[in-house]
Amino acid sequence: PSTAKFAIMGTMCILAAWPLAQAPPLLGIPFWGYLAILLLFVGFSLSAPSLFRLAGSRLSSVAFKRIGISAYLAGRYVRDSGIRTAVSVGALITAVALFTALVIMIHSFRHTVIYWTNQTIQGDLFVSAKMAPVHQFKYPIPDEALQTIQAYASEVDIIPNKSFFLTYNHFPYEFEMLDLTGFERSGSFVWLEGDSKANRLKLQQGQGVVISEVFANRNDLSLGDTYQAQIEQSLVSLPIVGIVRDYRTQGGVVFYSLNHFSKNYHDIAWSGLRIFFKNRHQDINQAAASMRAQLLQRVGDQIDVIEGNQLRGSIFRIFDETFAITSVLLVVALFIAAMGIVTTLTVLILERSRQLNTLFAIGGSHHQLRAMIIWEALYMVVIGELAGLACGFILSVILIFVINQQSFGWTFIYRVDWGALSTSLPLIILTALGASLPALRLIFKQSPAVVLRT
Repeated sequence: PSTAKFAIMGTMCILAAWPLAQAPPLLGIPFWGYLAILLLFVGFSLSAPSLFRLAGSRLSSVAFKRIGISAYLAGRYVRDSGIRTAVSVGALITAVALFTALVIMIHSFRHTVIYWTNQTIQGDLFVSAKMAPVHQFKYPIPDEALQTIQAYASEVDIIPNKSFFLTYNHFPYEFEMLDLTGFERSGSFVWLEGDSKANRLKLQQGQGVVISEVFANRNDLSLGDTYQAQIEQSLVSLPIVGIVRDYRTQGGVVFYSLNHFSKNYHDIAWSGLRIFFKNRHQDINQAAASMRAQLLQRVGDQIDVIEGNQLRGSIFRIFDETFAITSVLLVVALFIAAMGIVTTLTVLILERSRQLNTLFAIGGSHHQLRAMIIWEALYMVVIGELAGLACGFILSVILIFVINQQSFGWTFIYRVDWGALSTSLPLIILTALGASLPALRLIFKQSPAVVLRT
C-alpha cells in the first residue's frame, strides 16, 4: 500500500510539472520552471519503489526461465525492497535525467546556432570601422577606406549595413539596417513567424521590420504590432512583419532595409560591410585572406577586417568552450549516483548476511550468490536509467522551451543527440555494475558457520 501511495504522489508531481512551468516568471526569474523541475525529480523518485515492484514481479518468472535461479531471486528481492533502494535509485534517476536533458539541450542549441550562423552570418569578409564593436558601431567607415574597397567592385558584391544600439522599454537591443536584397542572395533569416512571400516582400520594400525572438519575448510583441523608435532625428514607426531567430548576446535585434531608411527617413553612413566574391569557383578562403591582407596594408589603420570562416569558427569555438564545464559536472553527477548504488548494495548485503550465508549453507554456490547480487545491481541500474531517460526528455523540453525562453528570451530547434545517448548510457550501466564489485566481497567475508552461529 505504501508504494502505491508513493506512486500516486509521484504521478501527481510529474503531471503537475509542465502546467506549473508555464506560469509567468517572477521578477524575470523562471521560478515556476525551477519548481517544476524539482517536482519532476521528486515525482520520479517517489515512483521508483512501484517501478521496482512492477519490474521485479514481471521479470522474475521470465528471468527464471531464460537465465536461472540467481536472476529470479534477484528480481524477487528487488520487488520486495523497493522502498529501501528508492533513495539511491532516485539519485541515479536524477543524474541520468540531468545527463540526458543537458545532452539534448546542448545538442539542440549547437545545432540551432550552427544553422543560424550558416544562414545569417554569411560573408567572405566582414569590414567595420576600427574598433567598431567597442564603440558600438557609432563611427562610419572612413571615405578613404570605402573608396579602396569599392575598387574591388568588379570582383565582389558589397553589402553595407548600419547598426544603432538602443533601448526599448529599458531593454537593450540593436537596430540593424541591411541591403536586404543583396543579403538574401547569399543568406537568409531563420524565420520563426511570418515566413511568407508577402512578408518578405514587405521587408525588402521597407514596409515593415523583422524582430528577433529575444526582442519579441522581452517586449511581448508579435506579428502585426507596431515597432516605434527614435533613430537619430527620425521617428521610425513600422509594423512587425516577421520574427526570426538570433543568438547575439547584446540583446534583441530589429532588422530593416538600409536603402529604404535612407529613402524614407534620412541618409546614414555605413558602419559595416559584408563582402562576397562573385567567382564562387575559386578558393574562397585563399581569396579572402589575400584581399584582407591587401586592405589591411592599404587602410588597416582605419578598418578592421575578419574573414567569414574565421568569424563563424570563433562563434562555434566560444560555444564549445562555454559548455565544456557541463561535461565535467555530468561526470561528477554520474559518479555520485554510482557511489549511491555501491552504498545501497553494501547496506543490503550487510542486512542479509544471515540470509545469504543460509543460501550458501543449503547448497548455493559462490558463483550463484555473486550472480544474484550482480543481477540486483543490474535491475536497479536499468530501472533507474530508463526512468532517468523518461525524466530527462521531459526535463529537456522544460529547459529549452521554458527556462531558456524566460531566462534569455530564445528557444532552440529541438534535436536529440542519439549518438551520444546510445554511447553514454551503456557506459553508465557498466560503470554502476563495476561499482558493485566492492559490495560482492562482503558476502563471504566471514564463514557461514560463524555468521549463522551468532
